[in-house]
Amino acid sequence: MAATDAFAFPSLKEGFFLKEGFGLAAMEALTAGVPLVVRDLPVLREVFGPAARFADTPEALATAPAHALTSDDPVRAALGREPAARPTWTEVAARHLALYRSVTGGSHRRVG
Repeated sequence: MAATDAFAFPSLKEGFFLKEGFGLAAMEALTAGVPLVVRDLPVLREVFGPAARFADTPEALATAPAHALTSDDPVRAALGREPAARPTWTEVAARHLALYRSVTGGSHRRVG
């Protein structure tokens, strides 16, 4: 991914299905410092914030990668690497397990 010049994640879901989650490939591009262009959806704004470029029309999705390739934006690249510093799924699971154990007094019965 680090050899990629720009990454576009069009996410062409329509209508009711605009609640689509983010793609792991898009997150991978950001953590590699690759300029990212995504569709302007609330969930993608929440996940990628100012690190990504957002496009709200098919035309914008078609032209935004060219803009990403011709503009140097070190601030956006630095913001993109930030998610990599967040906790891993293993760390999150361990924290949840610790919370559950603290609530249940440390007991852990198997159900089923």
